Order: sequence, then structure tokens, then C-alpha cells
Amino acid sequence: MMEQSTAYLVLIPLLPLAGALLIGLLHLGSSRVGNTLSEKAIGILACIAPLITFLFAVKVFFDLRGLPVEARHLSQQVFTWFKVGELDISMGFFADPLSSLMLVFVTFTGTLIHIYSIGYMAGDETYPKFFAYLNLFLGSMLILVLGDGPVVMFVGWEGVGLCSYLLISYYSDDRSNVLAGNKAFIVNRIGDLGFVLGMAFLFWAIGGSGFDYVSLKANAHLLQPATITLVCLLLFVGATGKSAQIPLYVWLPDAMAGPTPVSALIHAATMVTAGVYMVARFSFLYSMVPAVGLVVAWTGILTALVSAIYGMYQDDIKKILAYSTVSQLGYMFAGVGLAAYSAGIFHVFTHAFFKALLFLGAGAVIYALHHEQNIWKMGGLKSKLPTTYKTMLIGSLALAGCPPFSGFFSKDEILYSALASGHTGIWLVGVLVAGMTAYYTFRMIFVVFHGKPRDQKIYDHAHEPPAVMTLPLIILAIGALFAGFLNLPAIFGGGQAVSHWLAPSLAEHHPTGSHSTELIAIGASVVAFAIGITIAWRKFGSKAEAPVFTGFANFAYHTFRINELYDLLLVRPYKAFGSAIGNSSNCCRSATSGFTRSTWLSG
Repeated sequence: MMEQSTAYLVLIPLLPLAGALLIGLLHLGSSRVGNTLSEKAIGILACIAPLITFLFAVKVFFDLRGLPVEARHLSQQVFTWFKVGELDISMGFFADPLSSLMLVFVTFTGTLIHIYSIGYMAGDETYPKFFAYLNLFLGSMLILVLGDGPVVMFVGWEGVGLCSYLLISYYSDDRSNVLAGNKAFIVNRIGDLGFVLGMAFLFWAIGGSGFDYVSLKANAHLLQPATITLVCLLLFVGATGKSAQIPLYVWLPDAMAGPTPVSALIHAATMVTAGVYMVARFSFLYSMVPAVGLVVAWTGILTALVSAIYGMYQDDIKKILAYSTVSQLGYMFAGVGLAAYSAGIFHVFTHAFFKALLFLGAGAVIYALHHEQNIWKMGGLKSKLPTTYKTMLIGSLALAGCPPFSGFFSKDEILYSALASGHTGIWLVGVLVAGMTAYYTFRMIFVVFHGKPRDQKIYDHAHEPPAVMTLPLIILAIGALFAGFLNLPAIFGGGQAVSHWLAPSLAEHHPTGSHSTELIAIGASVVAFAIGITIAWRKFGSKAEAPVFTGFANFAYHTFRINELYDLLLVRPYKAFGSAIGNSSNCCRSATSGFTRSTWLSG
């Protein structure tokens, strides 16, 4: 496989990384001389790097498009990073149809989130630090996407993990925020151990022949089935941590402690989609072990179900969206687990638009209500926040899978793949979750924007955010409405352009279902949506007050007490073990110290 060498790929991650460094140094320098940079200057400087990076991402797409299908690869070797025995790792970057699609929507939504943050973070004392972290986060994600092999990917993988810690615990005066950041960091490290072990076994089996993706793919046939199984399972452990799947999903809802633009960046197009991207990137391995794919698919669809149950009972507007993110990630893993890699990645693509829109819309509501997040203190905001309402309504319709909004097409493709490939159980759970998604999404919309105000004082002070915040909402709403048409299936007269674009990068399995099977899948999804939104309207459409949960509802509201269970079974024994080791070490040091002193004195 011949690759086209190019000299600008390194600039794509380098620009936001340089932006982070420049903002930090300028702020530090200006503070020391007593002439602090204005918020306007910092905001403009912070947005320049993501915007230019987006333009480079578009260039990558068109450069690849101009190449023959079998030659759609761009590469750049920047320098030799290290060489130990057979392990020869370069800091290299690699772009193909898969990474180019990721680049475009990561940089596009990232730029809009930066612009939105100018208004959302206005007046914050730590304004420069926030934008430095935001640029650093974007740069790390771009290293993850563009790395030419698993080692360089892992650099970006760890970078977004670090940035998530810095941004989730951003308001560190509040201890709960710090604990949330610690939780995210620790849980991700648990998953990362799986990634590291997977890389180690992969190198042990094949690394001497080259440890970049192109070489690994060319030599995958040399691997034994048992080795492939082990490597894929270990890599998936890493994916469950980064993309919040069972059992490592517990960190993501707590990530809401960070500023709302951070929630949008983490949940929409960057960190949490990294695990899905990684599985798709290694599709040449996963396609060889269908049994592991089923583990991935069932883990994903069960995660979608459990998190949808949680989302039905939450009262924090950001927590509702957080659990919906976990649920949608479950759909994505169901897709890639069933070897419908393009379907899973297409849902990553559409999800970036409507989930960024919903989080930024939630941020606009929180901003308008002076940081109130409890939906049961809202109500009647439709007239007060018309732009926010209309855009969030579009995002909600896309999330709930209403045709013809973008989420309908991407989610339906995953469900159709499950049904057509004979995995009826996964399909049935997926349809059930689709109905639950419509229910809890419109429960949020009806309670927040419809009916009468529940807190008159909060309502009276509500106002539409400034244009710098509403303009990104409008742009994202357009994407949430129309992005699904980019992969329009043949049954609707489309050519599935995104699937065809991704085909050279993926070891795709195409289900052989009939048109009638596809119509059944579509019909079931639409019926599930209709039932979910109807129940939500009847319960919350006009007037509803905060419920008092009992029984199962209370159990689900407290997320099945899973955090308490983990604390009892894992955290406390680990702390006790650590304390015991610490105490024994102290005793040994004391004894040794006493022996030394007595020996010295007797001498």
C-alpha cells in the first residue's frame, strides 16, 4: 500500500498545542508586568488555532478525495522518537478516510465550542487558563486521531485523559469537583492498563515487522487467533474506560462538574468517542474474531439500556444529557461490535452535532438562570429563550431518532445492521432504548420550556444569551437537522456516501438484509420514538411538579447504587490494603532507624 507523503499534517495538532502554550505564556507575562490581556484578545487568540486547524482538516479531506480509492493515505514522519531493539517508533502522522472524517467534525465542533466559551466564561477570573486548557484538549485529541500507530495514538489518548482531569476539576475550590476529576482520571487509568497490555501483546506477536497501522494491517495474518482475541479484548478494556462503557462508565456523569463548554467538548466529539474510533481503527483485527465483536456489541447495547434507565429519572439538566451520551456511545459500540464499522462511526459523526448542540443549549439555559441546573425549578422558558428552545428542540429530535433528523439515519443504520445480521436480541434492546431516549429527552424539553414557571424569581431574570453563544447553537442545529442526509440509505434513494468514503479504512461487514427487513427496522424505530414522546407529553407536556421517587424509581435515580457498590467492593479494600502496606513500611523504617541509632551510639 503506497502512502502519499505530506508536510502539513503535523500542523494540525501543533497549532492548538502552540495556542495553549502561547496563551499561557502571554497571560503569565502580562500578569507579571501588571497589564493583563483583555478577554477579547484571549478569546480571539484561542479561536484562531481551532479555526485554522479546521481549514487544514478540510484540506486533508479534499487531498484524499483527489487520490485513487486504493491510495487514499497521507503520512508524515516528523522525527524518530525512540528505537529499542526491534521497537522503532517515529512521531508520525497518518490520514485516511476514517481519520479525515474525525478531523473535520472534531475541529468544526471544537471551533464552535471555543467561540461559545467566549460568552459563557466572560468575567471568569481564570479566563486565560480555561482557553489554554481547551486548546490543549483539542490538540491532544488531534494527536489521537492522526497518530500513525497505537503508540502515537496513546500519547493523544493520555493527553485527553489529563485534560479531562484539569477541566472537570476546573473549579477546584469545590471539593466535589476535585473528586469528580480524580474519579475520571483514575477510572481512565484502569482502562488504559488494558490498552497498554494490548499494545504489548501486539508488539510481542508482530511488532518486529513494523508498529504503525499500515504495517500491522499488512501483517495481521501472521497472528494466531488466540493472540488476536487477547489483544482485541485488552484494547476494548481501554475503550470502555475512555468511552464510558460497563463497567467503567461511572466517571462520565460526574464529569458534569466542569464548565458546560467542557461537557460539550468531552461528550460530543472528542474524548468519549476515542474508544469507538480505536475499535474502528483496529477493525482489521476485530473483524477476524467475531466472538469478541459480540462482546463489544452486547456490552454497548446493555450500557445503552442501563444509562437510558438512569436518564429517565434525573433532575439535573446536564446529568440527563450525560447519561444520554453514555447511552448513545452504547449504540456506537453495538455498531462496531457487529462489524458495521461505518454505521458506528456515522453515529459518532451525527452525535457530534446534536450532542454538542444540546450541551451548549443546556449551558445557555444555565447561563440564563444564573447557574440553576435543576429542571424542576424551570418551566415556561420557551418564550424567554426562543432561539435556545428552537435549537434544542432540533437537537432533541435528532437525539430521539425522529425522521428526518440526523440521529434517525445513523441510529437506524446500527439497528438495521443488528436485525439483518440475525442479532435479534441486540435489535430489540436497541429499539426499546430508542423509545426510552425519546421519553427522557422530551421529558427534559417539556419540563424546562413548556408549562408555567416553577420558580417565578428565576423565570423573571431569565434572558437569551448573547449572539456569541446563540450563533454556535444555530450552526450546530443545521448540522443536527441535515447531517443524516450525507449517508442516506438506498431505500430512500441515497448512495450512503459516508459509508463509501470510509470503506477503504475499515474491514466492513455489510448485512445482506432485504428491503422488507430495513422497513421493519425503520418502522420499529419510528414507533418507539412516537410512543416515547407521547408518554412524555402526557406526563410533562403542560404541568408537572417534581416527583417523589420510591421503589425502583428511587433506585434508578441513585443509579442502582453502583458507586456505593464499587466503593464497598473495590475502593475500601484497596485503601485498607494500601494503609496496611504503609503501616508495615513505617514499622520497618522505625526498626531500622532505631537499630542504626543504637549501633552508632554504641560505637
